[in-house]
Amino acid sequence: MQLSHEKIEELYEKFVKINYTDEYKHRYIPLPIEKNNKNWRWEDKDFPRIISLLEFETYIEKYNFQIDKLLIFNGEEDPELEYLKGLYKSYLNVNYEDSTEKYDLHNLQLSHKDFDFCILSQTLEHVYNPSKCLASIKKHLAPEGYLFINVPACNAPHSEPFHFYTGFTPMGLAALAEENGYKIREIGQWGNEEYLVKLWTRDPGWSDYRQLKNPGLNEIENPVITWALLQK
Repeated sequence: MQLSHEKIEELYEKFVKINYTDEYKHRYIPLPIEKNNKNWRWEDKDFPRIISLLEFETYIEKYNFQIDKLLIFNGEEDPELEYLKGLYKSYLNVNYEDSTEKYDLHNLQLSHKDFDFCILSQTLEHVYNPSKCLASIKKHLAPEGYLFINVPACNAPHSEPFHFYTGFTPMGLAALAEENGYKIREIGQWGNEEYLVKLWTRDPGWSDYRQLKNPGLNEIENPVITWALLQK
């Protein structure tokens, strides 16, 4: 599907610009430390994932997911799985290294094609054709099945040679979703200058919340992480 000028403007107004509010920019000031109560602790974790998790938690409450089959990629250590505890009956974790042909997201080959929910964390920057990958995943979702993505909006290269993009803006994710026929439920972003300076000066690079003076501040003009909740 080729997106028209008008469609791009429509997506921007409906799913991206809607977040450009003072409430959104200051939602996590002060940082709700009391939510650091899971097995996956925030300490020594790259901070943008924390904000993505906090937003993921709000989606769980808002959409009341009832999951029969959950699909995750290289993700048994991903914190989203813990946040969904009690909401799914079974899950399949696909490790790309177990079969680089069968589990290649560009042409995913799984026997089941009826997953109710799929989590794709910090992965799209590591595939050479993200649009093809979203199309491939969609084939494995049940009707009305959900896909949750979080991906850098800006990041240093890592896991080379399998690193193809520094990141995706909220509009980038919105366009990919629309191009592949997904219904967009939520698009979000977080970032600030303080984090970016530490990232690009490697001081210390991927910062945890204790290394930031104002971690909750969300500066729209300095995106670091983007996430989306999509539905087939």
